[in-house]
Amino acid sequence: MKIALLNKKGGVGKTPFAFSIAKDFGYFLQSNDNSCIEQIYPGKAKILDKVKDLDDCVYDFGGFSASGVLDIIKNCDVVIIPCLPTYNSFIRTVETINEIISINPNIILLATNYKDDREEEFLENELDKRYKDIPTFYFKNSKIVNNAANYGLSFTELYNESSLSKRSYSSFFNEYRRLLKAIRSKS
Repeated sequence: MKIALLNKKGGVGKTPFAFSIAKDFGYFLQSNDNSCIEQIYPGKAKILDKVKDLDDCVYDFGGFSASGVLDIIKNCDVVIIPCLPTYNSFIRTVETINEIISINPNIILLATNYKDDREEEFLENELDKRYKDIPTFYFKNSKIVNNAANYGLSFTELYNESSLSKRSYSSFFNEYRRLLKAIRSKS
């Protein structure tokens, strides 16, 4: 299975989600963008100027201009596009979807890092208005996202660390578990 995470907007959560999905599935992780993935996922993650087309791989794409990116996206089982609760992020998300939907319509949207009901409502209104047929998963702001990169642990590993982490991360993790199930259904 091949999974791509991308958005023309930076800072939307591509890397922590890509890392966690790759680690939870036991897949390779490749990126064309400078990040911490080689340190937190040693032996399974690579940063390359030109990523390689591999089976059982998650791609964390930092941009479309790199050679071969669109060819790999075309061959992915699913393309995941995170979006922040800001209008600028929403505009970049629309641009990203418009650029790739004709080459790979197997898109999943992630509404990420919203802090309150108002931000969640903004994301729901904007994403649902345009993309009713694209599955969307909602991830409220959580320390689990930063902790994944800080400790080199997937969302599942962090959730399962203790009874306290299960309580702290339960809402986020329940949505993440639904996301993993949706990804598996695309294979």
